[in-house]
Amino acid sequence: MQLTLLVLLLATFGLAQAAEQVRYDHYKVYKVNIDNRQQLELLNAQEKPLQLSSWREARQLGDSSDVMLPPHSQPAFEQLLNSLRCNYSVKIDNVQSLIDAQQPRQRLGHMEWTQYHTLDEIYAWLDLLEARYADIVTPFSIGKSYEGRPIRGIKISYKQGNPAVFIESNIHAREWITSATITYFIDELLVPRKPGVRDIATNVDWYIIPVLNVDGFAYSHESERLWRKSRLPSDPKGECIGTDLNRNFDYRWMLIGASDDPCSELYAGPSAESDPEISQLTSYINNSIPEGTIKIYISLHSYGQYVLSPWGHTAEEFPEHYPQMMGVAKGFADALVRRYGTVFTYGSSATTLYEVSGSGKEWAYGVKNITIPYTIELRDKGELGFLLPPSDIIPVAREVTEGFVGMITAAREIGVL
Repeated sequence: MQLTLLVLLLATFGLAQAAEQVRYDHYKVYKVNIDNRQQLELLNAQEKPLQLSSWREARQLGDSSDVMLPPHSQPAFEQLLNSLRCNYSVKIDNVQSLIDAQQPRQRLGHMEWTQYHTLDEIYAWLDLLEARYADIVTPFSIGKSYEGRPIRGIKISYKQGNPAVFIESNIHAREWITSATITYFIDELLVPRKPGVRDIATNVDWYIIPVLNVDGFAYSHESERLWRKSRLPSDPKGECIGTDLNRNFDYRWMLIGASDDPCSELYAGPSAESDPEISQLTSYINNSIPEGTIKIYISLHSYGQYVLSPWGHTAEEFPEHYPQMMGVAKGFADALVRRYGTVFTYGSSATTLYEVSGSGKEWAYGVKNITIPYTIELRDKGELGFLLPPSDIIPVAREVTEGFVGMITAAREIGVL
């Protein structure tokens, strides 16, 4: 009788948990062309009154923004756009239909790239890799998240003395394609199928954190698919949750392209490195990796198909190593075009996408003097944005693997590696 009661309680709890999931039925994503400053300012002011969620911001006049709105706000939003004479179109008519197509089937310890995986599945897979490839794989943890989850990574090294690449992925929770892509790349490094991949696996050490924002990532699977930030409470009242972890690094923190509003998706936190995910990441790099070992730092994001270098905080000047950064970015982009026809745009964040400060790549260059630091924005150009179907995982991962081969080749040619 007690066992039956327990089962019923667990079932009831499970139903309650499922009922708490945020749904996006008939939410629409609009593409809005921005032609003047008034349009840009009024669009940015709609986050709270119309519950507007920004997917992609216009980087300059003449560019476009991607924004999502709930059904009840859409008539007022369209009326506003018409009054401002904004050209717009609907890119996604029903966001929930795309989310439904992404729902994973949980199989702990088994990794396949025909579906998206949860944090537990990814960690169970890492356990298997650590046991199976003990001579190549060294596990590490940078610490624990605000909610107490371990933030795990692996070092892949075939021999001593290699230069290193450091990759952090899924710093923004909703960007599932990033952890899916980087786990595929890990598998390629451990079982290289092509000479180019075998070369970069053998002669470069790889430090990879598949999911940096572990709390947000878990929350995006369990409760709110399009959650972006961490889960640290943002204000004393507890009304707003989370920090944009890619605005929380201690380099030109809060200078530009970030918000001091705890409810904003661009909230940079109350101070630099306020969130444990970032303070522990920088501490790990500072204290656990020999100085000068990391030659390339990559923060893996989606979407837009960009390779973005410093500077993010200004378009008026470029870092000393900008020519080298562009040469290596070209190696990445050319490899994708040559093999798959996928076009990536490369340049500094401020001149190519938008101004930003307090990001990982800025810290890597400005503080750690890592010559080649990038934010890489994966597919697509905005047709589906954060909601790429599982069928896109393997094509994206294959082309990124090819891109990394091109990147390493280009870095060698200019003496970075």
